[in-house]
Amino acid sequence: MEVENNNNTIVPENKKEHFAYKRSASVEIEDNAEKIKRLKQNGLETSSAAQGADPHVTEGTNKKLAAQRPPAQSPKKRIQLDNKNVAGLDKKPKHNKHETFMFGNYRHYYGKRILDKDFHDIRLDVLATQPELFRGKQLLDIGCNSGHLSLEIAKKFEVKSLVGLDIDRFLTHEAQMAVNLLKRASNVSAANAAGRFPYNVKFVHGNYVLADDVLLEIERPQYDIILCLSVTKWIHLNFCDAGLKQAFRRMYLQLRPGGKLILEPQSFDTYKRRKKLTDNIRENYNAIHFKPEQFTAYLLSPEVGFASMELMGMPEHCKAGFKRPIQIFSKV
Repeated sequence: MEVENNNNTIVPENKKEHFAYKRSASVEIEDNAEKIKRLKQNGLETSSAAQGADPHVTEGTNKKLAAQRPPAQSPKKRIQLDNKNVAGLDKKPKHNKHETFMFGNYRHYYGKRILDKDFHDIRLDVLATQPELFRGKQLLDIGCNSGHLSLEIAKKFEVKSLVGLDIDRFLTHEAQMAVNLLKRASNVSAANAAGRFPYNVKFVHGNYVLADDVLLEIERPQYDIILCLSVTKWIHLNFCDAGLKQAFRRMYLQLRPGGKLILEPQSFDTYKRRKKLTDNIRENYNAIHFKPEQFTAYLLSPEVGFASMELMGMPEHCKAGFKRPIQIFSKV
């Protein structure tokens, strides 16, 4: 017997099953497409994956839906990501002549510090009065800028390791590129590279001020020396009193027993020249009550915990603004 299809075309008996199969497959595909559309509209991709794959949805679709789920993250990571998004620090900076350098991240900072054609930051003369502080030690340099001083310290004083940290991604990238060039130019074999300059130096991008004080609870001692040279003003202007005090407490926690914080604070009268850089900095400047002359008392207080302070020296710079005392705070 022969039957007619929807177009009134005669269908042979032996083709009837074939056409019935095609119609059912078409209906199933349409049903699947409709299910997927409903899932996307109702935001149920993740719940359907958690409850098991729909038997009517193909394996490939399940994999695609699973891939759309955000990866699991620790509370610390979520806080850091939220803070970066708010501050805009996760975006690669655009560099042009109109930059404000709100973190003191000047592109030619060392051009003002260096007094001769060959690199020589005169603060090295002060640090060189106590070379034993650095030899064979692990150092953290906060606010390392383009890394010129960090590299000289690591080389001159034969440190075990040095990590340079800066909030400016461009500067730390340039600094690490310089390290890589030094590595390629060195004659040190890979087997003998560990602990030797320049293989003992690396630069990383990051904000030393944490997103939340609760993250201080997970800090552990890991450095013998922490350098914070001409950085306190910029932490202060961008993160106000609370941010700077948190940074001081973090420095103490990251130092091993017997460790030293080498601090070069800027005087408060230098803040005023930068208070109009951004609206946030202007507000912070007006809200500052914790003045540089109070730093020593705070660092030696029970709230932080350093045992003593000594004056390491005063760089004899030709410009008065760079004649800042370099202090050593010791942890018992």
